[in-house]
Amino acid sequence: VNYIIFLLQLKLLINNLKNITKKFKFDGKKNLSRDNAVKLAIGLITLIVISLMLPSYKTIDTEFEVGTVWSNEDLIAPFSFPIYRDEAEYEEEKKQVLKNLAPVYDKIQTPSQNQISLDLNKLFSSIEAILSRAKILEDTKEGDINSPVLTDEKKELLIEFTPEEWNSLYKLYNKNLGDNEPEYSKYKAAVIQNILDIYNNPIINTDVSNNTSGKISIRLNDKDPQEVVDVKDFYDNNKIRTTLRQRIKQITPNEELSLVAEEIANTIIVPDYIYNKEASDKELSNRIDRIPRTFGFVRENERIISKHDPITRQAKLKLDSYKKVRLETLGVQDYFKQYVGKFLNVLILLIILSLFLFFIRNRIYRDNLKLSLISSLIIIISFFAFISLKITVNAPVELLIFASVSAIMLTIIFDSRLAFFTTVIICFLISAIRGGDYTIGFISFTGSVLAIFSVRDIKNRNQMFRSFFFILAGNTLAILAIGLDRTEATNKILIELLFGGINSIMSPIIAYGLLIFYERVFKITTDLTLVELSDFNHPLLRELSSKAPGTFHHSIVMGNLSEAAAEAIGANRILARVGCYFHDIGKTIEPEYFIENQIDKINRHDNLPPEKSAEIIISHVSKGIELAQKYNLPQVLIDFIPMHHGTTLVSYFYNKSKDQENIFPENETVYRYPGPKPQTKETGIVMLADSIEASSRSLEDPTPEKIEKKIIEIIRLRFAEGELDECELTLRDLTKIKNAFLKILIGIHHHRIKYPEKVKELPNINKEIETD
Repeated sequence: VNYIIFLLQLKLLINNLKNITKKFKFDGKKNLSRDNAVKLAIGLITLIVISLMLPSYKTIDTEFEVGTVWSNEDLIAPFSFPIYRDEAEYEEEKKQVLKNLAPVYDKIQTPSQNQISLDLNKLFSSIEAILSRAKILEDTKEGDINSPVLTDEKKELLIEFTPEEWNSLYKLYNKNLGDNEPEYSKYKAAVIQNILDIYNNPIINTDVSNNTSGKISIRLNDKDPQEVVDVKDFYDNNKIRTTLRQRIKQITPNEELSLVAEEIANTIIVPDYIYNKEASDKELSNRIDRIPRTFGFVRENERIISKHDPITRQAKLKLDSYKKVRLETLGVQDYFKQYVGKFLNVLILLIILSLFLFFIRNRIYRDNLKLSLISSLIIIISFFAFISLKITVNAPVELLIFASVSAIMLTIIFDSRLAFFTTVIICFLISAIRGGDYTIGFISFTGSVLAIFSVRDIKNRNQMFRSFFFILAGNTLAILAIGLDRTEATNKILIELLFGGINSIMSPIIAYGLLIFYERVFKITTDLTLVELSDFNHPLLRELSSKAPGTFHHSIVMGNLSEAAAEAIGANRILARVGCYFHDIGKTIEPEYFIENQIDKINRHDNLPPEKSAEIIISHVSKGIELAQKYNLPQVLIDFIPMHHGTTLVSYFYNKSKDQENIFPENETVYRYPGPKPQTKETGIVMLADSIEASSRSLEDPTPEKIEKKIIEIIRLRFAEGELDECELTLRDLTKIKNAFLKILIGIHHHRIKYPEKVKELPNINKEIETD
């Protein structure tokens, strides 16, 4: 009945999940990176995977060490149960049984010694026939002992000798043909006699060295009792070969002839004692079953342990036995309730994290790829916690969960605030997976939080390794605090400190490797990568500064403007600045066609039709994209190249064309950038910075009032053209951007004090230099 109820409840749960997913019906035309169905899938996968890692039902905490004090209330047995022996002790006894077990062998009927003698003589006769035939071939110069014509006859021997072995036999056979006492006859007689002598001993079909007990059990038939004998009196294949080799070497030192004898023995000799695996396994099982599993009994209502009692070895075994029996008595409904509870535990934590992302980091919440990244890190660290429960070694392996790895990566990829909040959730999950282990949760939290502080303002990848000192400090303080509070043994604290140190060393190394992997798989461009790309020694920036110095200077000033504006509205200031550096790299192809690079004051467009000039100007976008892709710039930077112009008009040449023809040009698209429009706040800021920086340089006597008027004019123009419609910049953001631009530009174009000229008072420096 309970099973049927469980199935009905499970079916109801599945139907509810189906109804939920219908509300988020997948639309192939939607952007997967923002699709709600994908968000739901990410959440469900994370929820289910982590829920399955949570431990089974626990009535009490049995992770207390022997020697500590029971701090809970008195524990009274609600039912009677046996006290089970220590598992390690039981396993050791099983190993001893296996070690002392005499494997079972069946005695079988084998050919008699006379039959073996006949078989040997027959075999040698066949060998001699081949050798004689080879002699004839050699005399007639038609071949030798290894000629293909002898292949069929050799196959009939059922023994495969190597060419070297056949050569040695052939030389021995021909060496003394016609002599009174041929050596071949001696060799043949020695081989036959020694094989017969060995065959006269008991022989088994397994390797004697694998026998750990030194004995075997002989079974003549199913009814007779087994006889246990010493295995050293038996021959196996290795012993046969070794014995025969030693004896044959007394006749001849030739190694190949010894191998020939071994091959013959291996073919002729039949073991008369065959290993019976089924009977051996049955005997082993019977002996293991006779090992006692329990050593005592706790009756119902008997006190298992009292509050403040020291946990002795026997008390620990009682607690473990109580837990074991309690788990065995759980019904189907109990298990169902347990899984629902685990499901809800994880669900609550994930909902809290989701609310934080939705309200505080909405840009990340809307990006499913970034949600997948966060989810994968949570699952990986949870899996480390799960594995730590499965490793049965006498060491604090739980200190190698590496929660600080996720803290480092989330700080570098996103920011410290998100990393801190996610670390809190991860530490709760670690504690839950380890059955409410507060200790490891606290240690993981302290080490991870200090790791966040250590990489908050990181400038290059090597600085990631300085987090080692912060993680070590956090782990050490937490381990000491808990160890001293619980009056743990000094040796135990020292071992925990050692593992905490290993955690501190490994965490930055793992984070370093994972960060590279995550950047490629999730196509994430971190601030760390952007800082590295902002180095003016980058090949593209070096080329820009040398071929198009005016554009390079323009990009640097733009970077200052965009960084200040991004910081004012809470956008990514580093991305905005580095995006400016690379936004006009396409101008390096034909720099002389851009006014800021025309040092010789010759305008190349004076002799070109307007549409051709517009084509050259607009082409720097496509050429810039090609260069960026060639140098493997991340997509987030490539987007700045087309988006900083959006779909704006090349107004100068458009108006020039209109003035020449005295009519509006028929095809306006020739004079318009292909787009797309800015899609992010950063690209929107760069679009404004590009126009405003260029316009500010054309102002005569740039007073603060004129600069502010020009900034407002351009912002209103771009806003009216609809170029900012897709980048989520609000009117409040535009006001902050205006103020940030104004402050920077006033600093650049401020008036200098005119010093009075006193040329007469100055010495003639040139004359003095010439005199010197």
